[in-house]
Amino acid sequence: MSAHHPVLDPVCIRELGEELDHALALRFLSAYLDLLPERLATFCAAVLLEDTAAAMDRVLSLKVSSTMVGAARLAALAEVLQGLVCTGNWAAAEPLLEVLAADVAAVLAAGRAAVGRPADGNRARDGFE
Repeated sequence: MSAHHPVLDPVCIRELGEELDHALALRFLSAYLDLLPERLATFCAAVLLEDTAAAMDRVLSLKVSSTMVGAARLAALAEVLQGLVCTGNWAAAEPLLEVLAADVAAVLAAGRAAVGRPADGNRARDGFE
């Protein structure tokens, strides 16, 4: 499904940095990484509760923000999940939550490396206030 997409494509952040500002692009990536665990948790909860409105809100947020930072694999999976939520196919969506969690973990690791953060997420070397 999403194995052909990169975990985190650095070209997206580089292009965002060229359009705006390099430091701002890295701050955006850092904020995305900070919010990612909560997005995962709230989406999973909404799926398990079969809450269409909440699940759709979370999956769209996940898809759009992941696309913006170049987390193509995660964005592709979010698009698949969006279709399942839209049709109310909770039985098909639920098993994909484990895949989603693994993709989130991969993005967190790659993203932290990109912004110079250690695996524990502390802002040791990223230079942000």
